[in-house]
Parts: sequence; C-alpha cells; structure tokens
Amino acid sequence: MGWIHDVPEDDLYDHEGYCVAVLGDGSEPEPIQVPIPGREGVTTPNSAWWLYTGDQADDRLRAVAVRAGCACGWRSSEMFPVDFGDHEGTEGFEYNDGPFAAWQKEHIGQLLGTTVPPELADAIATVRRMLAGLTASRPAAAVAAAAEVERMGTARLQEAVTAAKAGGASWDAIGKALGTSRQAAHQRFARVLLG
Repeated sequence: MGWIHDVPEDDLYDHEGYCVAVLGDGSEPEPIQVPIPGREGVTTPNSAWWLYTGDQADDRLRAVAVRAGCACGWRSSEMFPVDFGDHEGTEGFEYNDGPFAAWQKEHIGQLLGTTVPPELADAIATVRRMLAGLTASRPAAAVAAAAEVERMGTARLQEAVTAAKAGGASWDAIGKALGTSRQAAHQRFARVLLG
C-alpha cells in the first residue's frame, strides 16, 4: 500500500502516492514477476522499487534512484537516493522528507491549492542564498536582515491563516500547508483568531 491523503472532505483517494524505481538510463522499469508465497509456480507482477537491486538475471535492472509517483500518473522531477537497507529512509514517509514530501508538497499541495507559486519559491530561494552569503561576509548585517524576514514572515503567516480560515479552510488543511498537524496548527493560531 502506498501513501494516502486521508482527509475525507478533500476527496483525493484516487491519488495514492508511492516510490518509483529509476534505472541508470533514467527510465522506470517494467514490473518484475515475483512468486506468490504458498503457490508454487505462480507469479504476479510487482514494481516495488526495492525489487530492483540488480540481482535479477539482468543487472541493468538496478534502481539508481527513486522519485515520487502517484496512481494518477504524476511523477516528481526530482530524484532521491536509494538505500536498499533503509526502506523508510528511502521513501521518506517516517521523516516527512524525500519522495513522500515531494508527493505531499508538489502533487497533493497543487491539488489542494497550497503549492507555493514558482516565482515566489524562486524569490524565497534568492533571499535564502543572499542571507547565507551575508552571514559569511557580514554576520551582524545578516542578523538584522534575518530578523526583518522573520518579522515579515510571522505577520504574513498570521494574515494567511486568518484568510484561510475565513475562506473555509479546515485546521487539517492549514496544518498540512504548514507541514504540521491539525492540532498543532489549531493550538498555534486559534487563540489569535478568537481574540
């Protein structure tokens, strides 16, 4: 079973996410026939990324990376490293990173309308790089700049949460947009909304 966005009101149950094996040539492999336990001589097709270890008859069937995929056909452009000894680490579900985070943020986020527009993502990346450079050359100026970004971010975040709630967004949706739980989002912002 893959990853499910399990918020009933979002109705995204046909968007089951999973890791997709990527071969050395950048392609996705065809499913491998694997034996069904307890049914001698019977196989079933399986395309789980961890099956592509190169131990098959054709060593070209070795996953060199994984990407996030969805049952609807969506694939992440970013590829992630494979660790055949750490399935959870490779998939990122337990740590909310890697392919799982890409599926959540890029695909599910776009379906829910929570994906950051590319031009704003680029601007944020520019500010991040500029702050890193300023930290190396003028640390005190970097402190002042980072504090200004923090003040601006805090104020805009409160405004955005208030607007989202006024527009009918659930605490679960706000929590997911924040990268946290429904309960944590509610605890952080509900008092300000009520006050």
